[in-house]
Amino acid sequence: MNTILNIIASSIRMSIPLGYASIAGAISEFSGIVALGLEGFMTIGAFSGVLGAYYFGNAWIGVLTAAAVGALYALIFGVFCIKYQSNQVVAGVGMNIIAEGLVSVLMIGIFGSKGKSEMVDSLSVIHIPVIKDIPVLNVLLSGYSGLAYLLAAVAVLSWVVIYKMPVGIRLRATGINDKVVDSLGLRSNLIKYISVMVCGALSALGGVFLSLSQLNFYSKDMVAGRGYIALAIFVFAKKNPMYCVWISVLFGLTETIQLRMQAFPIPTQFLSMIPYLCTLLMLLFAAKNFKIRRKEHV
Repeated sequence: MNTILNIIASSIRMSIPLGYASIAGAISEFSGIVALGLEGFMTIGAFSGVLGAYYFGNAWIGVLTAAAVGALYALIFGVFCIKYQSNQVVAGVGMNIIAEGLVSVLMIGIFGSKGKSEMVDSLSVIHIPVIKDIPVLNVLLSGYSGLAYLLAAVAVLSWVVIYKMPVGIRLRATGINDKVVDSLGLRSNLIKYISVMVCGALSALGGVFLSLSQLNFYSKDMVAGRGYIALAIFVFAKKNPMYCVWISVLFGLTETIQLRMQAFPIPTQFLSMIPYLCTLLMLLFAAKNFKIRRKEHV
């Protein structure tokens, strides 16, 4: 029983970066901007969070730094896509490549190494006193960093804003037909810029969880394709923030299984394939459902 509970708790921890990034991508997608730069936003967030904690000596200042830098970096992506009408796929991939190169240069300039930064203060674990004597709940709901509990609030708040508030209607309308939104006296481009910046900030929180919660330093390639997995998650979740979180937990389970199977004599290359293989299968399933729905509407 304890083993199962520990696996579930580990899956939740592994899912947090994916949860932030997938919700971020969904918000941007609602406005009509395909956030293919999630990988780059997470990379920038992971590094800038460590940088903030390194200079200010406080992990939460690092988190705020990551969110701010992530939003600004996403704004650059938004300028290319919204103002200059650049190809969103090309711009997104470009932002990912630039993020990797920029972080490598800054790592060498600041820490003297592009592989690993200095160790900094990490986010402390929060234990909930009310449930400390309840065996199952104590394992499943307590013992996470503050970013884990913040993700739950972000998911609920995002769902309420998108589906239950006027600003959510405007956001979705912008993604469907921005000219109609402009004709109503609303500024569709402003809505797009805000949604892209929110996307960058949330993605950065996913990245900084890796560097300040799971670890206490930045390591090269630590995002490891999670931004691309997050793209598949919000597509499969139909951009619903609550579904994004649940599907992220399932992907967290695949990562947990991958880590636990390393004790067996199985090549690590095959184990590393597990999350990406699940991503491919999920995209194939989503594409099949999309084709079926299209035929039903014809």
